[in-house]
Amino acid sequence: MVSILDNDERDIRLTPEFVEKSDKDIETIKFLDEFARKTKNILVLSSGYATEALCGGKVTRAHGDIDAHIILTGKTDVEQLFSGVNEIISKEDTKWKLRDRTKDKFEFIEDDDSKDFFAKRRLEVRLNSPHENNTQYPKKNLINSEGEKVLVSVVDLDEMVLQKIHKFYILKDGVDVSKDRHSSKSDFFDLKRLLALTNLDREGLRNRVPEEYNYAVSLMENNQ
Repeated sequence: MVSILDNDERDIRLTPEFVEKSDKDIETIKFLDEFARKTKNILVLSSGYATEALCGGKVTRAHGDIDAHIILTGKTDVEQLFSGVNEIISKEDTKWKLRDRTKDKFEFIEDDDSKDFFAKRRLEVRLNSPHENNTQYPKKNLINSEGEKVLVSVVDLDEMVLQKIHKFYILKDGVDVSKDRHSSKSDFFDLKRLLALTNLDREGLRNRVPEEYNYAVSLMENNQ
């Protein structure tokens, strides 16, 4: 059994530096959500910040990036969406630079060589058509360090857990060399919190992917 907590040396404690970073991230998310609604699209969070929202909204650990999806329910073209996102972040006090752009993804990173990679602000915005397996986007709050609540749409809880347990399952040996993906401490803590939620359909998930679900649960139990 992989010992995730020993293999990942990254510090995910919510230090003052990361409290400030999270507050800035939440502010960015708020403006991206407003922009998406104005263009008749839907901004949906996944990964770490979505986990925080599903688990009550208060940020509990350091986050490396914002994982956001613009669900394309409107008619705004890709170039206009890119320009809109770029305009939003250009108004911030963070010095952003474009890291990568494809037809369905915009990726930005903080341009500050004095910070290591995890400490830099990062934003990934994916453009997605509505997906038949995940058409429900619950509205949940994110809460900054001042107690301000920002209402956001997030990936459906059951679908989120399915994605996370699948990632752990395909990384049984701790690393997928072909994709340079590693099991991580942050993934472990996020999944453990999600599995503890009372509104999670555990029986339904177990029936859908029994081998993967049982593996993930055993992994949580063996990495206390």
